Amino acid sequence: MKTPDPDDMQEDLESGPLKQTGFTSKLQREIEQAIDRKERAKPRMKPFLVIAGIGAVTAVLLLYPWNTIHTRSEALMAMEAPIPMEAQSASLVAPAAVNTALLIGLRTDHEETDSNRAVKTIRFSTYRTMLIAPVRGKLQKTSEGDGILMPYKQNFWKIDSLVARTKTDEIHYLSAHLADQPAKAETFTDDPNEKLNHVETLRFVGNQYLSIAESEEALVGNTSYQADRVWVRTLPQLKEGHTMHLYNKPVDKNHVSLSDLYDSSINGVLSNMRLSLKGAAAPQALTVSAAASATPTPAADQIGELTGESWSIERAPGRWVGKVAETTRAEAGTSERYNLHELPRDLPDKVVNHDELCCSWGDIKANWPNATDALTSPMNDMMVIFEGGKLKFYSYGQAPNSAPELTLDLQQREQLVMAQWATDHYVQEWIDKVDRYLPSNTNHD
Repeated sequence: MKTPDPDDMQEDLESGPLKQTGFTSKLQREIEQAIDRKERAKPRMKPFLVIAGIGAVTAVLLLYPWNTIHTRSEALMAMEAPIPMEAQSASLVAPAAVNTALLIGLRTDHEETDSNRAVKTIRFSTYRTMLIAPVRGKLQKTSEGDGILMPYKQNFWKIDSLVARTKTDEIHYLSAHLADQPAKAETFTDDPNEKLNHVETLRFVGNQYLSIAESEEALVGNTSYQADRVWVRTLPQLKEGHTMHLYNKPVDKNHVSLSDLYDSSINGVLSNMRLSLKGAAAPQALTVSAAASATPTPAADQIGELTGESWSIERAPGRWVGKVAETTRAEAGTSERYNLHELPRDLPDKVVNHDELCCSWGDIKANWPNATDALTSPMNDMMVIFEGGKLKFYSYGQAPNSAPELTLDLQQREQLVMAQWATDHYVQEWIDKVDRYLPSNTNHD
């Protein structure tokens, strides 16, 4: 495997690895055009063959199963336009075979208290990756391991959450490295006059972009502070290093802003969001909350910064959404916080890759009332339902009340952070490669 030069990693980010769309409309058009060209190229019949030709044509007209043309046309349309959920059981005799693989990344959040720490409670996360793929016609979990294994260009990379501890500090940081190379532990300067807890958390992983939250609590002399921030970074930006001591660094330049992804019209969107927030906050400054326990909405002049520099990619039911951070700058002895507001724009394809459901979220809930999330493959041959602490895998077209092809348990409080798909010949390629990078599940042997 060729190791990419880190200095060149910023280039050609949009070239996305291992991506195929299967039977596309372009391929269908090319097939139809080839048939038309063959028809036009047929030589004219000679007169003495006309009678025999008429007889052959008559036999074809009488004997050819013309009803199959309608069936084939519907099959092609099904590849391009997913069948509505309510019509599945009526229109499909049997579920389609699954020919797609899913590399899924999950995060579990933890809270740990240690009375020996100056900052006693620390919240951190652990991660795992699984590959779900068809093996000899049966959908199986072929590999599973700790950390997040992600495709990047023509390689797989691994993101691990590592811990550095000193006498006074505890730092949970994200380390990115080629999947066939070990993670390298980093060293952090220990200030004896400072007690620090620092945590980096993955919120989203694409094949180029990552959404990362940072949380920091510290006691500097007799002054304490807390800071929470969110950024979107590329994989190379994650490798460039970590921002520590957030109270001294109000802005981290090592990130991707919304203006980096959209044209200048995004500035108008952000401006409208600011006006909307001020409009919603202004009346609250003149009234008293009816509920004594409710948190009052801040007055208009207390609205924080909303610049599009700090933002996040978060999971909503059935889709990824962009959320802009409204940030406040901490003063000495106070906390630096943010509030997230949904961006009224779809995320670009280069950020989220395939992120489309076969049908509406309402259709999903109608058939799986307890579902909390769902995924469908680019080929519309696999559906994944998050329900009751489990992942349930169905062939597309399977009746909702039928048994899933595969069911896997989720850990308590486990959340989706990554869903990457492989189709065509990449399915077997991913099975082989991921099996080398993650421990194998022996039930597929």
